[in-house]
Amino acid sequence: MSTHKKQQNNEEIYTQVIPVVSCSDIDQVKRLIKLCGVPRALTYNKLGSLQGWGLDWKKADPIIRTMLKPTNIGLPAKLWEWSVNDAMKSITAQQEAARTFIIRAIYRHTSDTAERLRLIGLMKTDPTGDNWLHRTSRKQYLRGHTFVRNQIVYQSGGYNCKRLTRNTVRIELAGLVKGKRITIKLKCRHVISGQIRLILNEQNKLEIHCIRKRILPVSIGKPTDKIGIDKGYTEAFYTSNGDEIAAGLGKLMTAKTNRITRTNRNRYRLRSYAKNNPAKAAIILEHNLGHKVKSRKLEREKATIQNFIRKDLRRVITSPLQIFAEDLSSPIKGKQQAKGINRKLNQWMKGELQVSLEKISKETGSTLSVVNPAYTSQMCSFSGTLLGSRNGDRFTRFSGVVVQSDQNAAMNILYRGSDSEITRWMKYAEVRKVLLLRTIRYLVSIGKSVTDALNLGWLIPKFKAEALKLEIEYHRQG
Repeated sequence: MSTHKKQQNNEEIYTQVIPVVSCSDIDQVKRLIKLCGVPRALTYNKLGSLQGWGLDWKKADPIIRTMLKPTNIGLPAKLWEWSVNDAMKSITAQQEAARTFIIRAIYRHTSDTAERLRLIGLMKTDPTGDNWLHRTSRKQYLRGHTFVRNQIVYQSGGYNCKRLTRNTVRIELAGLVKGKRITIKLKCRHVISGQIRLILNEQNKLEIHCIRKRILPVSIGKPTDKIGIDKGYTEAFYTSNGDEIAAGLGKLMTAKTNRITRTNRNRYRLRSYAKNNPAKAAIILEHNLGHKVKSRKLEREKATIQNFIRKDLRRVITSPLQIFAEDLSSPIKGKQQAKGINRKLNQWMKGELQVSLEKISKETGSTLSVVNPAYTSQMCSFSGTLLGSRNGDRFTRFSGVVVQSDQNAAMNILYRGSDSEITRWMKYAEVRKVLLLRTIRYLVSIGKSVTDALNLGWLIPKFKAEALKLEIEYHRQG
């Protein structure tokens, strides 16, 4: 009998970047790249606002041609159409992202089911039909513009790909003249198909971006265990089982932030020097204030941090699990922080943490669920109340027991995954009210009051006014 686990195949789509080895007419390619930026800019200027809300990307080209025709700038009609369609698809993706936040705002705005359905219906067809919805839509979906002047989009009908050797292929691309194609050679082991992008990168070199698919083996079977994961800055994650993942992330992030700050300060000083010395200004702007080296360093640092996070995450998550994590998709709002703290938070890769979790969970066949993050770090995981206090890496329970604060938060996230009272989209004020009521009930069960908890230092003073008010209502109803 075989001891191997049964497996199923899970498909993953990714973008492959292939450098161009040679090009038969680089000047024509650069001219095409410049011309393709015109329909992209027109599409964003015309349809990048609420005027293009909900528009099918296939209907964008006729609208843009009323403003300017491809023959007026000498761009082939198909390249024009593909550029417009690609820009409209990007606009549609931005609209979908905005819809997520608008729907969340609608549910917070009203609890009436009929009103919610009315607003959601208007959001899909006419977001300007309601004053409140119009303001919210303008807030969540800002007018878009584009300055992309470095790429050409080709569909499968605009090029031919043929294998030359085992490691090289040749692509013949449509150019400015009908019937005369541009030939490029790539170092690639497969014949390319589907939509491609010919991009002129920051190093002034051509590369092809194409979509590939690969099969990921995934273990069959439902998750047998549950785990809560707390996202952090000092370390990437801390699990409810006490595992620390990517423990040195904070040092890497701080070093990256300090390097960027130091570099930018020096660049500002150099720019100021060039402004006061016109004779040297041109040389400084050309050789010392470019973005090539700066961009390469930033990409290397991001890749290092990404690999560091995912390598350690794979060490901990090796089998199918039910994973619960915080939903940190909303912007973090709060009091004004020091400039140094703001810089570190701005560089914090919370998006990369979520993407890494999703990728590893897909590879291992795990199920990933996100929960409401409100007050998970201020709750006591033992009692499920707001009794206790956090100080750095230490969380002190009301009983005097000290536990690791990130593990305590991870356990709260795990429990919240099955909490029917606290939903993902609840406002933090509503979550606080639920937790304070639970705190009052727990205090009553052990023969204490809110005043006793405040005097003993169990309850944080900032909850005093609301807790005392809820306690009066609780006893009145009881």
